[in-house]
Amino acid sequence: MKFWQRIFLCTLIIFEIFFVPASIYLINSSFELNLNMEIRSGISEQDRFANSLESNLYLLKVQKSSTPDAEGVGKPNIDSMIRTYLDNLGEQDVYLDVIDEKNEVIFSHFKNNKITLTNREELNIPSDKVNYIIRDLGEKTYLFIAKNIYLENNHYKLSYVKDISSVYENREDLLSLLIKLNALVSAILVIVTIIMSMFIVKPINKLIQSTRIIAGGNFSERVMVKSKDEIGLLAENFNLMAVDVEDKVNQLKRSSEDKQRFIDNLVHELRTPLTSIIGYADYLRTNKYDEETYINSLSFIYEEGKRLEKLTFKLMELIVLRKEDFELKTGKLDELFVEIKHSFIPKLNIKNIDLEISTEHLSVFMDKDLMKILLANLIDNAIKASKNNDKILLRSYKDTESKIILEVKDTGIGIPDDDINKVFEPFFMSDKSRSRANGGGLGLGLSLCKEIANIHDAEIRIESKLGEGTIIQLVFRC
Repeated sequence: MKFWQRIFLCTLIIFEIFFVPASIYLINSSFELNLNMEIRSGISEQDRFANSLESNLYLLKVQKSSTPDAEGVGKPNIDSMIRTYLDNLGEQDVYLDVIDEKNEVIFSHFKNNKITLTNREELNIPSDKVNYIIRDLGEKTYLFIAKNIYLENNHYKLSYVKDISSVYENREDLLSLLIKLNALVSAILVIVTIIMSMFIVKPINKLIQSTRIIAGGNFSERVMVKSKDEIGLLAENFNLMAVDVEDKVNQLKRSSEDKQRFIDNLVHELRTPLTSIIGYADYLRTNKYDEETYINSLSFIYEEGKRLEKLTFKLMELIVLRKEDFELKTGKLDELFVEIKHSFIPKLNIKNIDLEISTEHLSVFMDKDLMKILLANLIDNAIKASKNNDKILLRSYKDTESKIILEVKDTGIGIPDDDINKVFEPFFMSDKSRSRANGGGLGLGLSLCKEIANIHDAEIRIESKLGEGTIIQLVFRC
């Protein structure tokens, strides 16, 4: 069953559970109230008739006392007074009945209306009480109220009967109206609930459609739900999750592409020297050669062997840096700069390059050996990029945010804009011919520098312009 169908059925069931019983309760309460009012009204009317009989008896006694030869008021006179008084009453839907102590009917509207009564239970009246009973006669319902009255020591039972069929008919009419109203409201509720349910689940259907599109591989899909309710919040969180999934997938793709490029470059870097070594060895093994050819061949084999050895050491350093935990200690950058400069004097002299040091006597947490490797790679790259008689600046300072910055600046050939973001990839060389010509670079130096910077919680920034030089900064975050 679909969600909108559940909403529709639940709403309809809840409506029927509460509306119908509540309506029946109100109708019954109204019926009970009207019935009690009729009973109280009947008892009051009966009292009024009883008082009227007593008043007529008093007038009869006064009339008898004014006649000198008249006898006293006897039961026949009282019975006659009762018949005369009640016979003249013209109340509609009201019937009166008077019975004496011998159960002889003194007056009765029932005989006149041809109504036959049996089992008069209401006449079993305690001395000072009022009895009432509701009885169905034919198609009508009557209220019977009986009461004892005493007129000149004569005991009578006065019955007051009223047609209360309208009270019951009113309840039946209300119940009939309830059934019709329930059918009408239910029909309207069905239409409104279906429309509202489909409107409510519309954003959910959008979510379902988006999940299917994402499951199909389109991770750029987003849900266009702009409501501020729980569904809108769900859509917002879903979009955040989709963004995160897309980022993770892109990271995996980039990581996979980086690994594949690393393997391709590694294979290339291994195959090139191996091809030279095998080629020269095979030439010496299968051909006659003079001493010069022999020395040159061995020299090529030696140089390519050293190149393979250097490649192996660099790869080992990368692997070690990614696995080991290093203990950092406070070290002074000016002392480090001086040591680095001394180690590069022979290389600097070859091109007559001046390495200028500028430092603010700053100290940072570092692994000194790793930091030497980092600086050595940066300065070595600067020397390779510089021309004869150029100058390289090595300095350290604090920026406006009090972050310590270590900087190597050269005025060499620079790096193309498109290559700046790739220089940290293993084996990437912006100008391979020039790099080989300047000492056989492997394209692993800046990859090592990036790993060392990560170990020191530092960031490497590069600014470079072709033909103007390069600035590489190591920014310590703390």
